[in-house]
Amino acid sequence: MLHYTLIFQVFVFMQIFNLINSRKIEEGEINVFKNFFNNKYFIIIFCLTILIQCCLVELGGTAVKTYKLNTNQNLICLAIGATELIWGVIIKFMPLKLFQCIKLDVQLPDETEGEEGEEKKKSQGALALKRVST
Repeated sequence: MLHYTLIFQVFVFMQIFNLINSRKIEEGEINVFKNFFNNKYFIIIFCLTILIQCCLVELGGTAVKTYKLNTNQNLICLAIGATELIWGVIIKFMPLKLFQCIKLDVQLPDETEGEEGEEKKKSQGALALKRVST
């Protein structure tokens, strides 16, 4: 059962490091640590997430079905989670056309169709996924 705790810890650390990656999503923005300390709310949420995760694992016990991890195990989980930073850089160097096979099309209600057309489109949802042929 210890391995479930390790997987849980690694998964959450990957999500935490992905928070850092998601700060810079434009083409050419490689340095995710640029202006890192300028957003105090991001830092607060980042630190709180790590703190709560460590408390869950260390103190959660039977309530969250975790086992206490020693320092080495936590560092290994942290190191595996930090590989998200490497993946973030690798993905930024990949051509964008690899990720354009699916795009979001926003469907706006047509004003000429009247109330029936608007109700039908609302029931179908405003966003639709379309597969784009490459």
